[in-house]
Amino acid sequence: MPADPSPRRFVAASEAEVERLDGKTHHWYLKEGLGDSESLVLVRARIVPGAGHAFHTHPEMDEIIYVLEGAMTQWLEMEKRELHPGDSIYIPRGVVHGCLNETAVECEFLAVLSPVKINGPFAVDVSGEEPWRSLGKF
Repeated sequence: MPADPSPRRFVAASEAEVERLDGKTHHWYLKEGLGDSESLVLVRARIVPGAGHAFHTHPEMDEIIYVLEGAMTQWLEMEKRELHPGDSIYIPRGVVHGCLNETAVECEFLAVLSPVKINGPFAVDVSGEEPWRSLGKF
C-alpha cells in the first residue's frame, strides 16, 4: 500500500504517538518521522508528583515550555523557578535544564523544540555530573 502523499497538518489527539516513561507521559504530535513539519517538534507532557525530567541539554535544538495545568520547579542552569499555568520558559540550544513536579497533583505542559532535523542526539543527560547531580533527584 503506497504511503499517503498528503501532508499531515491536522493532528487529532488520538493520532499522537504516546510514550509512557517512569512518572511521565509524552504525547508526540510533531517530531521527525511524525507530521509534516521540518522545523518544529511538539510534545504534550504530563508529570506525576515527584517525577520530572532530569538535567539534560538539547545540543542542537531550542525549546519553549508552556505550563497548562499544575506546577513544576524548572531549572535553567543554576536558576530555578516554580512555573504555573500560563508561565513559559525559553531554553536556548545546549543549555542545561530540568524540571521536577514537587506538588501533590499532576503537571501538564507543552514543549516546542526547533529544528526537527539535527545531526546529533535529541537530548544529552547530564544529571550524573556535578553540579547537576547535587541539585536534586528526579
